Amino acid sequence: MRDVLLFTAVLFAVASYLQRDMHTGLAFPINSQLVDGSEVSLFNVRQQTDTNKATLVYFWGTWCPVCKVTSPMVNSVANTQDYRVISVAVASGSNTDINAFMQHNDYQFAVINQSTDDNNLSQQWGATALPSIYIIDSHNQIRFVTSGVTSRWGMSLRLWLASL
Repeated sequence: MRDVLLFTAVLFAVASYLQRDMHTGLAFPINSQLVDGSEVSLFNVRQQTDTNKATLVYFWGTWCPVCKVTSPMVNSVANTQDYRVISVAVASGSNTDINAFMQHNDYQFAVINQSTDDNNLSQQWGATALPSIYIIDSHNQIRFVTSGVTSRWGMSLRLWLASL
């Protein structure tokens, strides 16, 4: 029991350290082009959703081993259509490279290529450890942040809570 408590305390300390720079409060606006060529505009000052649909913002990389565990869970959340999912691929190559990666893994979530975006979204949002996940409510407030591995159930629960 002592070892379990010690291990849990160490995991909590590491997670807290990785999340120390993650932005909280009002979500930064995202006005970018997706790798498929379409435009996305989220979290603008006057823009609020007319539903209580929460948004998951996912910072990841094609090269990131932990993201390879988390991305399928993000994809399953994106496929439910209950929530909006937008992702930012960090240091992951060209749009062609990212599209090939998405097709190879059968991922369906929307992706912004940070390499081709004028804004440094990961720095702006404080996503210094990947993967980083932000849950934003319908009032553009960041309700939850996490980095590292998380479960589909954990993401879904936080999205549901942010939708209340």
